[in-house]
Amino acid sequence: MELYEAIEKRRTIRDFTQQHVPDEILNRILEAGLKAPSHDHARDWHFVVVRKPERIAEILRHVADGADVQMDIINHWIEATECQKSMYSDAIPKQVKMLSQSQCLVLPLFRAGAELTTPRDISSLNSFASIWCLIQNMLLAVTAEGLACALRIPIRGEELHVLKTIHAPEGYRMPCYLAIGYASPTAKIIRQTEISAAERIHREDW
Repeated sequence: MELYEAIEKRRTIRDFTQQHVPDEILNRILEAGLKAPSHDHARDWHFVVVRKPERIAEILRHVADGADVQMDIINHWIEATECQKSMYSDAIPKQVKMLSQSQCLVLPLFRAGAELTTPRDISSLNSFASIWCLIQNMLLAVTAEGLACALRIPIRGEELHVLKTIHAPEGYRMPCYLAIGYASPTAKIIRQTEISAAERIHREDW
């Protein structure tokens, strides 16, 4: 698949089949992630790939409660656009299902160079920024392989629970969960908010 086609086709999918994702395809996706730019050429990234359903359930043990809280927030989010409401009405009830159904859960890890909530300056967040370059590479590689992906950013105590459960070394952080698999034929495709590039590009000055 050509790059711009992959960019155009990439969507978050929250309903998967249980068709097995072959290791050779998954490895290509992970390798694409590892080709992302990194701060100081450190490339201090790792993946924990979880396929056993019981192990996935253990890792996601605290996700459901967070989803319940988020639904309560969304019900009171009166300023949400129709596009946002459509997305959240599909996403919130599926927070556990979308991460477990494909039975291919990937946890990207990076070594944090600073406290993320109280950085000295923007540059001290370089390690955090570069892991998201890795994740974007993976999202496009997933699309190019004809697969689909769901992403969730951990809230409250989820990250600490996962890091402890997978025995991550001290100093590593997990920015998100990534479920990779084959999209269900009935998966809902949410219309994206349309943005005019001409209205967002500023020449020489704002």
